[in-house]
Amino acid sequence: MKALISFSLNRRLNNPVSWMLYGFSFFLFGVILFIDVLLTSFAPTLILPKSIHMNPSMFDMIGEYLPSNFIYQNDPSKADVFIHVKDDGYLVTGNLSMEQGQVIEHLIVGYHRITMIENMPDSLVSLFDQVMIAHIEWENVTESSASHSGFIVITTIYFMLLSFSTAVANEVVNEKTSNVIEVILTSVSHKEHYYSKLLIGWFTMLMQLMIHGFGFVFWLMVRIVFDNGSGLLNALYRWQFLTIHYSSIEEWIRSLDLQLSSISIVVLCAIFLMLGILLVQLLMVLISVHINSIEEAAAIQGPFYLGMLVIYYLAIFINSADQLNHGWGYIFSYTPILSMLFMPSRLLLTNVMFSELILALAIAFMALIICLVLGEEHYRNNLLKGSAKSAFVKNET
Repeated sequence: MKALISFSLNRRLNNPVSWMLYGFSFFLFGVILFIDVLLTSFAPTLILPKSIHMNPSMFDMIGEYLPSNFIYQNDPSKADVFIHVKDDGYLVTGNLSMEQGQVIEHLIVGYHRITMIENMPDSLVSLFDQVMIAHIEWENVTESSASHSGFIVITTIYFMLLSFSTAVANEVVNEKTSNVIEVILTSVSHKEHYYSKLLIGWFTMLMQLMIHGFGFVFWLMVRIVFDNGSGLLNALYRWQFLTIHYSSIEEWIRSLDLQLSSISIVVLCAIFLMLGILLVQLLMVLISVHINSIEEAAAIQGPFYLGMLVIYYLAIFINSADQLNHGWGYIFSYTPILSMLFMPSRLLLTNVMFSELILALAIAFMALIICLVLGEEHYRNNLLKGSAKSAFVKNET
């Protein structure tokens, strides 16, 4: 079995297409982490903030509300955007997008209201204060942005792992259709072949994650040495991907305020995701023994990916605290395969009791073990169906 695993890993990871993919991902990570430097050289209008000029009194009132993609310019001849105050209104000149124009419009409307109120008598101002100020109370409306970020990461990994779940099944189909399976079974037993296929998929995934992770860490270290990530963080802040301005990657990491409970939740989410994907991979391998041609494999993969997309969109649709604590969201968090997305959603958005967590883990683990044990006999009995059995196939002991 060791030789079979080594041969399969070498065939998957050490081939021209894989090396081309490694090079592309290495190049892509470099582009992403140095996107601000590249845009400054080749498309400065996308990275540099627009300069705007207005009269000093207007800037004193609304300057602090200027978004990060605008910067005040004292010299009107050098400004990209110029706000003129006229007797009958305001004139804005410059090259602006629709979104930027809307921002400027809101700032001008706010400034206009403030200047009108300043010119009113004190009696009217006090009346406006009583009428216009609303009393607002906030209760249970805080929503952690980390929860949304965590769900995005979980679903990203979910789609990445789906490709690995079908890769092993495709390999079994290729061995059957090329009549290689009979030759392989002269050296290994059905049981060894069965478990080696499952291990190969996960070893491939882990090794590819390590290879791509090395590329990302390499460029991240280069970026830290270059400017500690300040340019990239400034660009993300101007593009409103970040709500707070950070001067270094270390400052951004400290702002995350990672605690042991947060790390534990991430680990538990990863465990549920891995158990679900492993079960999906196992089921795909068991289905693949009934497939006797590449055309049949293609016909099966379409509904499979459609089903995985249904699960994903279902997890997005049922993604509120009330829905996850009651009704279908609660039931799906204990259902094998479905729990790989619904239980992480519950962990990120709600408080899950320890007993509920243990029960969900036990159900997911038991479903995997049962399918693994029962699937071994199914794999042995159906692997050679549809192809001529070799007389030299190793007898099972």
